[in-house]
Amino acid sequence: MLSSQKPRRTIVFIAFSGEEEGLIGSSYYVNHPIVPLANTIAMINMDMIGRLKEKSLIIGGVGTAQEWRGWIDQENPPVGMTQTIGMKTTSDDMPPHQPAGSAFKEFELTLNEDGYGPSDHSSFYTKQVPVLFFWTGTHNDYHKPSDTADKINYEGEARIVDFVGRIIRDLDRSDKRPTYAVAKSDSQGRSTGFRVYLGTIPNYAEANDGLKLDGVRDDSPASKAGLKAGDRIVKMAGHEVKNVYDYTYALGEMKAGQEYEVEIVRGSEHLTLRITPAARK
Repeated sequence: MLSSQKPRRTIVFIAFSGEEEGLIGSSYYVNHPIVPLANTIAMINMDMIGRLKEKSLIIGGVGTAQEWRGWIDQENPPVGMTQTIGMKTTSDDMPPHQPAGSAFKEFELTLNEDGYGPSDHSSFYTKQVPVLFFWTGTHNDYHKPSDTADKINYEGEARIVDFVGRIIRDLDRSDKRPTYAVAKSDSQGRSTGFRVYLGTIPNYAEANDGLKLDGVRDDSPASKAGLKAGDRIVKMAGHEVKNVYDYTYALGEMKAGQEYEVEIVRGSEHLTLRITPAARK
């Protein structure tokens, strides 16, 4: 738990709106921050943390700062029969699949390097702010009326919040700000299902005049083709692109190593570029 001692750093709690419409709230904030982004040392995003199952927790953005992995490991240590804090763990406390007397961890973590993803931390990473993204995975009630409060694992959510609080404590105690790093693309745990990779970062806001790009990954096929953040793709691989659905259809038709034309609108210019997709690893 966070101690009662006053934090050394300013901690801002924000609830963003418009995420599903294209990160509207967080995109607005990073362009109109109440605290200068130059003084914002990290963004911790908790989005969908209420369905913890069998200790499985996903953390994205671990490649965006050199210190993240060390703090995460430190706050999720192996726990044996007797913990260092003096609490005895009996065999009844062990997970069902865990042999009594063996070491286990509070959470079974899936760590993703990438700082981009379909949630509000992406807006901050685009501005070169280190990020962490905590979530417990998708479920069958996602964006449905059946996603009711009785299905929340409140005890599990409280444990996650406590875990995040301990990492924030480590962040607050550090004399240095986290060392920003360009994270590698990592689809672990969030496979797209596509055979090819372009390196585009789409804006998922509903539109009918093309697909806007929030960013382009460094040294990617999209970057080599000359695509930039803010470009609007209107045609790709011979298919008209009016929205994200047209874009994903065109992407699904593309083959690695084959060159395609991609038409974009950049400001008042209408440009035709050539892109060669890479095979998805």
